[in-house]
Amino acid sequence: MRSLSRQTLLGGTTLAIIVAAIVLHLRGGPATTRFVIIHSDDAGMCHAVNRATIDSMQRGIVSSTSIMTCCEGFDEFAEFAKAHPEFDYGVHLTLTCESPSLDWGPITPMAKVPSLVDARGRFWRRESDVAAHVKAEEVDRELRAQIDRALEAGVPISHLDNHMWTLLTRPDLIAIYVQLSLDYDLPIRYRKVEKLPLDQRGAFAGNLLVAYAEEGRRLQQHNMPMFDFVESNNYDVPPTEKRNYFLQALRDLPPGVSEILVHCAYDLEGEGQAPHVERRAMDAAFFQSAEAADTIRRYGIKIIDWKEFRDMKQRGELPDEA
Repeated sequence: MRSLSRQTLLGGTTLAIIVAAIVLHLRGGPATTRFVIIHSDDAGMCHAVNRATIDSMQRGIVSSTSIMTCCEGFDEFAEFAKAHPEFDYGVHLTLTCESPSLDWGPITPMAKVPSLVDARGRFWRRESDVAAHVKAEEVDRELRAQIDRALEAGVPISHLDNHMWTLLTRPDLIAIYVQLSLDYDLPIRYRKVEKLPLDQRGAFAGNLLVAYAEEGRRLQQHNMPMFDFVESNNYDVPPTEKRNYFLQALRDLPPGVSEILVHCAYDLEGEGQAPHVERRAMDAAFFQSAEAADTIRRYGIKIIDWKEFRDMKQRGELPDEA
């Protein structure tokens, strides 16, 4: 670095610029720094998911998780979360029950949310069923109950996200999702619309993309952080291909703040099975491995959690804001 004269340093404005430049240099600069939240969905689903999620945070590099407060494993995971506030937790807002071996449904009395359930009295199986059947006011009522349950249990909550992307299937559900963020003052999983590739924009049928962009502007107006990139396609990758997939995903992370969504579970004898447990077990194995941690270090990627993400946004320290 070129030496600076005493006269140059006397200028307060100039000094501030120099300090900012040094900070950017140490961070890698706004155009090159890569931050990532490694996030495991579906905590609370069952004991096998809870155990793998906890291990992946304590022994591995998973930096965040979100909890399904309507499932059988919620109480177990809530106890862990209360005892370990050093980790990062969200509420995994849930309107679907896709599992063939586990059942869950609304926390709210069924008479108050009849549109949310199928003939079994459980949540609908598919996102398309949710979009076709649910009433917005009942969705809002149930999701607030799910958040409140976590708060009442003493879980330190940093964010909200949604199970199987069901809240992105209709404009009114997107609006509910964003309003929950604002009402509870919690960031949500949301990607900057200008960073969406064309194929993902095309997945928003009809006026969904317009609604998504409009609601994103509401988040921006309230200084809520949004992601540059979210990697969620790994769920359908066969177990034997998971390792190579994740190594490539880490190598290809773009500058800015990304989230890698994984789903950790163990195949425990005698326990209820999470959907696609073989894939989930490989997620847990990879993100508990030394190879994953070494890869992160080698590529200079900085792991953060949602609390840090929010703090960086509020301080104006995100890469595209520096």
